Amino acid sequence: MAEYEGVDALLAAITDEPLPEGAHEDAEFMAEHRSAAADLALLREQLALIGDTLADGAETTEAAPSRKGRRTRKSRGTRQPRNRRPAAAPKQRSRHPGALAVTLGTLVTAVVALMVVGMGWLIVQGGAGGANDSAKSSGADAKDGAGASLSAPGYLACSRLVVEGTVAEIEPLPGADQDRITLDVTRSYKPAKGKAQVTFLFDEAVGPRPHKGQQVLVAIRHDAVVPDKWVTGKKDIAAERRWIVDALPQSRALDCEE
Repeated sequence: MAEYEGVDALLAAITDEPLPEGAHEDAEFMAEHRSAAADLALLREQLALIGDTLADGAETTEAAPSRKGRRTRKSRGTRQPRNRRPAAAPKQRSRHPGALAVTLGTLVTAVVALMVVGMGWLIVQGGAGGANDSAKSSGADAKDGAGASLSAPGYLACSRLVVEGTVAEIEPLPGADQDRITLDVTRSYKPAKGKAQVTFLFDEAVGPRPHKGQQVLVAIRHDAVVPDKWVTGKKDIAAERRWIVDALPQSRALDCEE
């Protein structure tokens, strides 16, 4: 799930809390937030329809004895004029039991489908939470002397650049098996306030090859000139973003022990 500064898009839609400042500029976060809000609105609508259908079924059940009573009185000799209807007699609403069952079945199926989606989200969040707890535990071990490089916070402590951005330019270097990549930065994790554009080298032998306009997450170690982390694709970037955001605060208190 997409997050912005630790705020989850689906959870924000469920709680209807105000979004963080700047969240509206995150296209991925806003798209997921709008989708979640639409799903919740549909769920409310389906629940309301189920309630209305059940209420109509109860009215039909209550009306049945009164019709039976009229047939009994007629059998005792009270005759109704043919082809005439009393002016004040209201029309009875008719609902076939089979139609009611089909309607309820359809609505229940829709609600169950939405609940399955929600449970899937909870499972994903639980898994992500477990991974984050593991990273925090590793970070605590590193702080106690186990080695910062073995933990998620330690990885960030040993990185000089961790950013997200869009590939703006790819320049092959003559006489070298490397390209010079220029990246328009959209989010900088390290340094916290970095440049709007960064440049670094990329080995041509490394795949997949970058292309102009590609959205990427890049990390470069202190002693390196090429990235050791190059992540593409919205889902993969979002997964990396989650642990980076969680580990950043602790990483600031660590020294790189490589």
